[in-house]
Amino acid sequence: MCSCLWSGMVGMARELMWGVSALMQPAAHVVLVGLEGAGKTTALLRLRYGQYVEASPTVAFNTEKVRVGGGSWLIWDVGGAERLRPLWRPYTRACDALIFVVDACSDAERLEEARVELHRLVKQQAVQCSVLHRSRPPILVLANKQDLPGAKLPASLAISLGLPDLPESQPWAMAPACSVTGEGLEEAMGTLNHLVIKSRKAASSSQTHGPAKK
Repeated sequence: MCSCLWSGMVGMARELMWGVSALMQPAAHVVLVGLEGAGKTTALLRLRYGQYVEASPTVAFNTEKVRVGGGSWLIWDVGGAERLRPLWRPYTRACDALIFVVDACSDAERLEEARVELHRLVKQQAVQCSVLHRSRPPILVLANKQDLPGAKLPASLAISLGLPDLPESQPWAMAPACSVTGEGLEEAMGTLNHLVIKSRKAASSSQTHGPAKK
């Protein structure tokens, strides 16, 4: 009885802390993209429900509000089939962050396709942010399916995806994870939360002090 009461009190305290945090810092608008079959929806449902939920291919989009990794997130999961990828552009407009999910077991051809789409997305963000006069949103590359044989290590995937070649003005990070078991997802979201906080502080400083004088 005491154990249940204590557990309930801890849960209430956690919800209260999250409520206060949400008032101080609104939920970050995050868009989850990647090629079809990379495990985007499975990762989203794992974050939302804390357990494995069988997912079907996304034909348009899914959205969930989650609290994980020290942050509050409104996550939009947009379909990754080739015919749906044009939707990425309007959904990622003015977002706070992006998560690009990659199947770590992909062959060279599939990784090249992912690289092309990722770099196209980065270029689109550069144009949109220039028009909106805002800094580029950070990108977290999620190296998914790390539990499967033949999964490539994050360092190898980073090179295959050309992450070191991204502009210095584009914040990014890579994190290994398994959306089925949930391993690594909380740590990955913690990394993204750090990037978002850093990005918000930089934007706030820029607005306060204005552009640096030459």
